[in-house]
Amino acid sequence: MQKKLPKKLVWEFKTKTYDAKRKLFDKSEKYVIREESYGIFINGKKFTSVMLVPEYEKEFIYGFLFTSKIIDSVKDIKSFRMCENRNAYIFLNEYKEFVDENKWTVTSGCGGGKVLEKTYRGLEKIETDFKVDADEIIEIFKRLEKESHLHSHTRCVHKSYFFGRDGFTFTCEDIGRHNTIDKTIGAIMLNERSYDGVILTTGRLTSEMVLKCARAKIPVVVSRTAPSKMGIDIANNTNMTLIGLTSTRGFTVFTNEFRLKC
Repeated sequence: MQKKLPKKLVWEFKTKTYDAKRKLFDKSEKYVIREESYGIFINGKKFTSVMLVPEYEKEFIYGFLFTSKIIDSVKDIKSFRMCENRNAYIFLNEYKEFVDENKWTVTSGCGGGKVLEKTYRGLEKIETDFKVDADEIIEIFKRLEKESHLHSHTRCVHKSYFFGRDGFTFTCEDIGRHNTIDKTIGAIMLNERSYDGVILTTGRLTSEMVLKCARAKIPVVVSRTAPSKMGIDIANNTNMTLIGLTSTRGFTVFTNEFRLKC
């Protein structure tokens, strides 16, 4: 073990590592990420269950309800309570019948993510004068790579990093790439900060990933991997700057490069 990680996030496992050159098994210890199931109850009814790394749970739930169009702001939630059994109970200021009426779309995520079908409809344009230096994108990418302790030790998580024009920053890791986006958006909401800024993620920019960022009107979305065609279409339709294939050497702009300064 190199760096001591919090027990609430990882298990320590005794393993055997095979050395192909020496043709021998060596005793070793590995960190294994914790994955916990959480139930979300809204207005007394079961809404859904989610699998999370047990960190920033409140941020995730607020972000998830926002990107699912259940709430529009923190003020829509009358009360929030997280129990020891990992069930979260949320009561909204305005009663809504949505659990039985809405349909879910199973997404392309490796973890079997899902989004409400209605979130694909009625997306608004991102109208902001926010711009960022191209070199700053590279610096943010370096920061994301350098600070990824859970990934370095478990090879089992994704990460997102947000840098706002008002100076607010937030970073998180989770087994689900979608979860890191929801946790980040929830953190911005709970801290009452601006969505104007750059979000960088390690996950693929498929439709549901871009959709969540479009819902929050984050103007610049960056990944070290590539976007899908539907992800590009959503970015184009919402006036979002979409960047992929990012490394320390550069990146590829897929939509709306006008927000980037050289």
